Amino acid sequence: MTKGTHIAMNRRSFLTGALAAGALAGASSLMGCAPQTKAESEATALGGTGAASNGVDGCCSTVDWLGTAPQIADDEIVATVDTEILVLGGGHAGIQCALAAAEGGAKVDVVEKSSEEARKVKGEDVGHCNSKFLIDQGYGPFDVGEIVEEFCIRCGGRVRPELIRKYVANSGEAVDHMMDLVVWPDDRIKIAETTIEPEISPCDPSQCICQVPGIALDGYTDWPMKRGGYRSWPGTAMFMGTIRHDIDEEHGKGVGAFSRLDEVQQFSILKGQELGATWHFNETATVLLQDESGAVTGAITEGPDGYVKYNASKAVVLATGDYAQNADMVWGLQDELVEWAMRAGKTKEDLGGMSPNMGEGIKMACWAGGFMEASPRATNQNGSGAGGPWGVSPMLWLNAQGKRFMNEASVQQNFPEIIRQPKGIIAAITDANWAESVKNGAPDHGSPNFGRPEYFTELQEDIAKVELENPDGTECRTMCIAERTHKVVFGSATLEGLLGLLGYEGEALDTALASIERYNELCHAGIDGDFGKDVECMIPVEKAPFYASFTMNERWLNTGLGIMGGLECDDNMAVVNAEGNPIGGLYAVGRCLGGLFGFSNPNPWAGKNVGSAITLGRVCGKLLTNQEIQ
Repeated sequence: MTKGTHIAMNRRSFLTGALAAGALAGASSLMGCAPQTKAESEATALGGTGAASNGVDGCCSTVDWLGTAPQIADDEIVATVDTEILVLGGGHAGIQCALAAAEGGAKVDVVEKSSEEARKVKGEDVGHCNSKFLIDQGYGPFDVGEIVEEFCIRCGGRVRPELIRKYVANSGEAVDHMMDLVVWPDDRIKIAETTIEPEISPCDPSQCICQVPGIALDGYTDWPMKRGGYRSWPGTAMFMGTIRHDIDEEHGKGVGAFSRLDEVQQFSILKGQELGATWHFNETATVLLQDESGAVTGAITEGPDGYVKYNASKAVVLATGDYAQNADMVWGLQDELVEWAMRAGKTKEDLGGMSPNMGEGIKMACWAGGFMEASPRATNQNGSGAGGPWGVSPMLWLNAQGKRFMNEASVQQNFPEIIRQPKGIIAAITDANWAESVKNGAPDHGSPNFGRPEYFTELQEDIAKVELENPDGTECRTMCIAERTHKVVFGSATLEGLLGLLGYEGEALDTALASIERYNELCHAGIDGDFGKDVECMIPVEKAPFYASFTMNERWLNTGLGIMGGLECDDNMAVVNAEGNPIGGLYAVGRCLGGLFGFSNPNPWAGKNVGSAITLGRVCGKLLTNQEIQ
């Protein structure tokens, strides 16, 4: 390729893909000239951009979240790097992709927009199966095909089954390989600031556990567990560190706040560097390079001294993460969240979540002729049930009107079911037998975590201290995640008193009492004739004292932990054009990769987000260097 030609190639290949998909070249420009309909005017008033924006080819949104590829002159290039495999992004997926490619003998360069000092992977849960880590604890081996089937069912069939299979089948090897690299201590490792016992390895059993339900402690081995119509397996390595009880603004906020997973991943970075992988920090991926055929041959990044050109003879791998902090992309692509937000009077600036990513890699792929997977696009927002220190437990749930409204054992359903209820509280109602409900929950994301029995012991201690009839409730330590956050529990000697503490009165109070009476009848009958909840979870609410906790249903949600929707790719993670054919030389991993999540993020085990990034990042690096995979 001659200098200065990559922008023309980007624009031509993108338009070619759009035309093949049936999008007329002039359609988007005509759209911008059309008068607004009433619905479009209302959308604009509520924070959307309406039809005044040209939109994006291949996407029904009228928001132009894509823009045009930047044009970078030759004299703006301050350095050129020749490599074989260029990995853009140094998160979970990028780290493992670079390591696997280096193990396969390739020359690898990694571009990471953070500084070396600030670089840190997030999260604490690594979802996987059939690792030595799990099997040594008695969890597995499990049937890969059965787990793949469950993932596809939970995702409504809106995934690529072969990508799911590659994840499940290779996840055990990926996790074992990552953990086997950890040799503790190592002076090169930057210790997480929340680690309070750095002399202990992050892979020590006191620091990393597998999440299991309470009945597993009673000897349950009949996996998979079926709750709410869905199957679950113990399949989560939780790098949680030492139990902490101190809560403060600096350390007590955010999922993964106490995680030691970054310490583990640093060993993979170091191993890749030992094998020749070169890391480039403080550089942001900007635009892809393409040859006359449209195949990707490299990329241009922007660093502190200017633009850097990377020539990649084998592949460019996009691992830049999601787009949760790009308000235009969220508003243009996350249809479900946007519609709920609009109805709540929110604007696009309200929808950002915890992820810091801006969608650079996804935009670059679309400029090069790729497309986002079709709507609806998943977010890591599967709700938290009725809240409380016990996580998503299968207790009786009532809405703000006092009505029971769903099968509370189905973690899969709690986000879409709850958000459709009237605005107000969603309350978990239980009694002196609260622990039986907690023990019988499934090991889905957000559910009670008995992999650390101390959590249950501490919760028992805290519930015993709940002050009855206290209108402010009593704070209790949570038992579902690593953080020692506190949730408020209300207690009363009577059901009427409990419901009054929650704010039920008048018709809502009468309805709530009737709902509890009906629920108890179903429990004693041994069958949930209303919503089909599992008999193990049908525990009546009738023995004083009575307890409750609640969450607020605002009828909208932000992007939560991040966005799962990614690029259309084939079974080998190659980005495809409108015809479904690989663009050539371009691959996506992590949250740039589509085809994995369907509607949202409820799964047969916690940690699919990080687990799939680690596993498929490694699988991609192996495929690019002709290594064997399962």
